Amino acid sequence: MKLSKREKKLIFILILVVIVFFVYKFVPYDKIFKLAQLEGGYDQIKSTYDAMSSNILMKSDYEEDLKGLTNEINDTNVLTDIKQENIIVFLNSYLTKSNIDTSTISFSEVTPVAYNTTVNDVSSRAKSSLELMMDQINGNQNSLANDSNGNKNTDASSGTGEISENGDEAQANLSTVNQISANITFESSYEDMLSFIDAIQNNPINISITNINTVSKEGDIIQGIITLNFYELPKLDGYVEKNNDWIWKDLIKFGKINPFQSDGGTYISSNESSEEDKFDFYVSLKPETSDLPTVIVGNAEDKNRTTYVYADSNVIENIEFQFKKENSKYYYKYSTKDEKFPSDGTWLDFTPVGSDIKIKIYSSQRNSKTDSAGANIAVTNTSGLKIRFEIEDDDKTNPRVYFKDPKSVIVTRK
Repeated sequence: MKLSKREKKLIFILILVVIVFFVYKFVPYDKIFKLAQLEGGYDQIKSTYDAMSSNILMKSDYEEDLKGLTNEINDTNVLTDIKQENIIVFLNSYLTKSNIDTSTISFSEVTPVAYNTTVNDVSSRAKSSLELMMDQINGNQNSLANDSNGNKNTDASSGTGEISENGDEAQANLSTVNQISANITFESSYEDMLSFIDAIQNNPINISITNINTVSKEGDIIQGIITLNFYELPKLDGYVEKNNDWIWKDLIKFGKINPFQSDGGTYISSNESSEEDKFDFYVSLKPETSDLPTVIVGNAEDKNRTTYVYADSNVIENIEFQFKKENSKYYYKYSTKDEKFPSDGTWLDFTPVGSDIKIKIYSSQRNSKTDSAGANIAVTNTSGLKIRFEIEDDDKTNPRVYFKDPKSVIVTRK
């Protein structure tokens, strides 16, 4: 059967319509376009994931570097705080051990100085023309890099070239640490002076002896002035000084085993006291002329003085006690202006000796018109217990003990 052109066209159109119908009917256009969107979203999520993975690796490397840097800083033999009172106690200990009599110790102001651990190359000093000639004969061509005026020479036997500045040294000179100088006027034997110098040089803390001037007095006795430089490098939060020479409160000879003592010299412990005389914490307030610091705060059961905080000045110092109750336990911490316990600011749990929190304050009479030492006590209490202060031997006309909010505590004076 022979089809005409018109019939062929009609059949072709029919086939095309059928194909279009089936394509429209059965091809999932929505899924095709949705798949393209999903592929785009997948690429975006994968990119975000890769970036997060990279950041996690970088964070891990950063934390590792930070930990290493923290350990490196904490291990440096440099003090964290160069207070004059710390240095005085330190020097007194070493001077006494070396049998050195000291008439005066004066201090400079704390100033920043360049901190550079780079050791200067001896070859950088100026050389004479004969030294340069002998170096040339001996084949030490590097010495010709410095001319007889001590300047860097760009000409060498191997050719000419420009010598650049030492960027690392310049960068090191930008780093500074605080420094304080102590000038000590002393009198001792020559051997005792050498013993003191040796003790200072063998001390684990970096201390520089920058000047010693001595004159002979009589016999083997000499008089002189020695200058020591002390340096300060702040450490990160949470660092605790472990060098016993610089935990000054453990070096001071108070004259008593424990500052919280009765007049008879007997250590007061809550375990040895009657129920009425038991206390959780002690506070000691003394005049500036006392061998003791003007303010001492500590736990009543601490015979080793590890919980003590101090202040030592002829002014009213601020003391803050904080108490709270959490999960049926009681917690505390306290502080002075410059010190706090615990040192990292965390809370320590304790069991009150009674139904209230009791704090004993051992005060003292004013010994002169210029005696202004004392304490202003603030209490933050969310423990649900009452805070009782018992003050003993406070000055009646000019008390040393004040309270920021007297109505929040119970105070008994004896």
